[in-house]
Amino acid sequence: MSLRVRLTLAFVAVSLVAVGVTAILISRSIASNFQRYAASVRERQQTTVAEQLSLTYAATGTFGLRRSGPGRGLPYVVVDPSGAVVGGNVGPEVSGQSPDFSRWRAIPINVDGNTVATAYFADIGSRGLPREVLAQLRIAEDVFMREIGIALTLALLAGGAVAVAMAIYLARQITRPVRTLRESAQAIAEGDFSQRTGIQRNDDIGALARSFDQMTETLERNEESRRQLFADIAHELRTPLAVIRSTVQALGDGVYKPSAAHVETVMRRVDMLTQLINDIRDLSLAEVGQLRLERSEVSVSALLEAVRERHAPPAAERELSLQIANSAGDAILRVDRTRIDQALDNLLRNALVHTPGGGTITVRADRLTDRQASNLVSVEVIDTGPGFGPDELPRVFDRFYRADSSRSRAQGGTGLGLAIVRGIARAHGGEAVAGNNTDGPGATVSLRLPVDPAPR
Repeated sequence: MSLRVRLTLAFVAVSLVAVGVTAILISRSIASNFQRYAASVRERQQTTVAEQLSLTYAATGTFGLRRSGPGRGLPYVVVDPSGAVVGGNVGPEVSGQSPDFSRWRAIPINVDGNTVATAYFADIGSRGLPREVLAQLRIAEDVFMREIGIALTLALLAGGAVAVAMAIYLARQITRPVRTLRESAQAIAEGDFSQRTGIQRNDDIGALARSFDQMTETLERNEESRRQLFADIAHELRTPLAVIRSTVQALGDGVYKPSAAHVETVMRRVDMLTQLINDIRDLSLAEVGQLRLERSEVSVSALLEAVRERHAPPAAERELSLQIANSAGDAILRVDRTRIDQALDNLLRNALVHTPGGGTITVRADRLTDRQASNLVSVEVIDTGPGFGPDELPRVFDRFYRADSSRSRAQGGTGLGLAIVRGIARAHGGEAVAGNNTDGPGATVSLRLPVDPAPR
C-alpha cells in the first residue's frame, strides 16, 4: 500500500471519527435542551388552559373548552372537589374512571378566590393514558428529533465527503514532494547527479529537499572531481612515461649512446613519478581523514628556524631575500613535525618559483583568534611575485591546478602542493588560506594551526 493511500485512509478515519463524535454530542445536546424547552412550553400551555377553564366556568358554569382552543393536543382532566371528573379532553378511557394522577400536573381552578375544581394535565410518562394520547404528546418531539436526525445525518455525510476530499488533497500535498525526492534519489542511484528536486517550501519537507539538493550538488562535484582526478593523473603520468620510453627506446636502438646524461634524464622522470605517487597518496589520505599524525610539541620559533636553514640556500641561488618574522612568541604547537615541514616546504617552493629575481619572500608567524574564540598560530609565506588572478584564487587549493599554466610540468611540479598543504592543515584541525597582498605585489598563503593550550 502506497504512502498516499495510507495517509488518505488515516486522514479519512480521523475526520470521520471527529465528525461522528461531534454529531453524537450535538444530537444529545439538542435532545436534552429540546426536552427542557418542550416541557417549559407545555407548562405555559397548561397554565393558559387552567386560566381559560376558570374563565369558562365563571361565565357558563361548565368546564368545556372548544376543541380548537388552547387545550388542543394537550391531555387534561378536570376533577371537582368531590373527586368526580367534570371535564377534560382525554376521553372515556380515563374520564369514566378514577385515574392515577400521581404523575399528572395539578393546577387549581379558582373563581372569585375559591377553588372550584382541579385540572390535571398529563405529560410524557403519565400512567393511565391511552396510546393515542401518548402518541399525541410525543408527536411534536418525535417530528423535531427526526428532522434533527436527518439534518445531522446529512451534515455527517457532507462532512465525510469534505473530509475525504481534504484527505486526498492533504495526502497528495504531503506525498508529492516525497515522491519527487524518491524519484530524484532513484536517479542519483542510477548515476544521474544532475537531478534537483526543485521543491520550494518553508516547512520540514522543504528543509529536507534543500538538504537533499545540497547533497546532490556535493555528489555531483565529487563525481566531477573524481573524473577530473583520473584524467589529471593520466595526464601527469603520460609525459614522464613518454620521456622515459623514448629515451630507453633510443638507447636500445642505438640512437643514443649510453651516458650519464641520459641516465640522469630517466632518473629525473622516475623521481617525478615517485613524487607524484607520494603526493597523490598523501592527498588521498588527507581528504578522507586518514592521514596518520605523530604529534609532538614543537615551538613556532623552531619551525621558522628550520625553514630558514632549508630554504635560504635555494633563495640565494635565485637572488631572492628570505626573511623570517616571529610575532607568535614562544607559542607551542602540538603537531606532526614532519607533515608541517612538508606543508611549509610546499609553500616555500611555490614562492621560490613565482618570485622574480631580486624579490623578497617573508615567512611570518602571528597569533590569531577565530570565530569560535580558539587560539591559532598563522604561519604566512609572503612573496613579491605576480600574485593570483581573480579567477585563480578560488582554485589555488584544487588538485593539479597551476596558476601559471604556461610553465612546464618540470618547473611547475605535480600541481598537488597546495592541495596537500590544505589537507595537512585540516588534519591538524586548522586551515590553509590564500590571498593577494594588499600593501604591494605578490601573494600570501597562510597555514593556520591551533595552539596547544598547555605544553606537556
